[in-house]
Amino acid sequence: MEDLLKELFPDGVINHSSWMGNDYFSVPLEDRYMHFAAHTISDREKRLIIQLVQPDTVLHTSLKNIWAHYLLEDATAIPSGYARIQVLQVSLKHTELEPLDQKLWLDAFKNTLAFVIDGFFISNQYAVLIVHNPDFFDLTAEIEGLLNVLDDDFGIRTSVYLGQNWEVDSRLPTLFAEEQNIFMDTRSRSQRDQIVTLSTTALPHFTYEAAAKSPILATLKEGIQNIDGGAELVAALWQNQGNISKAAADLYVHRNTLQYRIDRFMDTVGLNLKKMDDLLLGYLALHARVRE
Repeated sequence: MEDLLKELFPDGVINHSSWMGNDYFSVPLEDRYMHFAAHTISDREKRLIIQLVQPDTVLHTSLKNIWAHYLLEDATAIPSGYARIQVLQVSLKHTELEPLDQKLWLDAFKNTLAFVIDGFFISNQYAVLIVHNPDFFDLTAEIEGLLNVLDDDFGIRTSVYLGQNWEVDSRLPTLFAEEQNIFMDTRSRSQRDQIVTLSTTALPHFTYEAAAKSPILATLKEGIQNIDGGAELVAALWQNQGNISKAAADLYVHRNTLQYRIDRFMDTVGLNLKKMDDLLLGYLALHARVRE
């Protein structure tokens, strides 16, 4: 894959730094990153690069699907019958030697969850499902429940990005391309949650360029990581909007134990996690990407 990308984009730079500044488009490449000068590539080429870095990409198979053709190739070939859809991206890692039966896996999704109307594989380890959710229901619990069952049945491990509810028009392929980039970025940062959304990833994703240049956030991040359980403490409080009782339950500790940890965190890092502004700063620092 590296040789192919170098051949297609000879000016690309490969190194271990996740960020080279605002003028570069960057993607993870195995244990490193490849960077492309933003002014030298088009949005279409960015989408191609995203597809190429997915393992075992087979582009011609995706084009047989009407949604794949619309999202990946021709934004004017708009499928009819749906005013809005969500795109569910799934990364699959095999835990067994037998190859995944892609059709059987897709059929299991569509036959179990009525809101999944179609799907296709871009690669052996990357699938896209089309979700029709006109009433804007929160579908994460249902999707996560089915994923747990299918992971056991098919011997795989999945991580998922559930996109926003977008209008089905000529702009959707561009929005989907950015959601692909967000999902890839989330996976490269070893996101712990099995299923993520734009709202759960937006803050670290859209602020990472400024965060990567901040010595303040880098120093705070170092302090958080030096505390045993510091990262988990910040994450639990953030996910529960500062609610100490709920965060304690998520961490399987007594409320008084969590209070003690918050006080110790304040003494060490200087942030009072009981205050939302301090908690936000700690969350930003936790997700900051320190430049090498």
